Amino acid sequence: MQDTGMGQDLRTLMTAIRRAVVTTITTFSLLVCAYALSPMATAALLGNAVKDNNVDLMNALVDWQGVKESLRVSILARLSEKAQDRPVASGVMESVKYSLTDTLSPYMVDYVLSQRVSPAGFNLYMGPHSPMAEKVRAQGIDPDTLPSANTLKRIHHATFRDLTHFEIEIEDRWDPEKVLLATLEFSNFFWRLTKVDMLSIGKGA
Repeated sequence: MQDTGMGQDLRTLMTAIRRAVVTTITTFSLLVCAYALSPMATAALLGNAVKDNNVDLMNALVDWQGVKESLRVSILARLSEKAQDRPVASGVMESVKYSLTDTLSPYMVDYVLSQRVSPAGFNLYMGPHSPMAEKVRAQGIDPDTLPSANTLKRIHHATFRDLTHFEIEIEDRWDPEKVLLATLEFSNFFWRLTKVDMLSIGKGA
């Protein structure tokens, strides 16, 4: 009888251990899944904040200075690359034009970024009533019916660079030749947009 009791206790213990292991594995798997999905969820949350003009949420999710500085550096780099591909100036006027363009470009970039990299700028230029959206509406077209309205279709790739950095390469909604690389950084238990690089400057530059 004693052996039977010990056997029962052993079976009970093993069952408890199996349940604990299964629970631990399940919990760990759920945490991993939640972590893997969290940067895209944050990006979607930021997109909704832009549409709703939720300033507090945008401020919480965006490092404005980091985004502005990274955009400035990358835009100037793309403009420099574009300048190197120019044909040789054919005259004095063309040389002056190139010189003025190169001199004024940094100031123009600073001005544009000061207008666009802020809660008000994000809402104005990426929100539902952006100048381009209103231009499309003026043509009798609902901008939300355009293929470019589907954000997922404009994403080239989205991947973890490491455990605390997630990158999303995406086309601009109105200029598919303009490609941006957005970097979200995980800190203090949440993701934040800290950097945006201009990979391709687009046809409007």
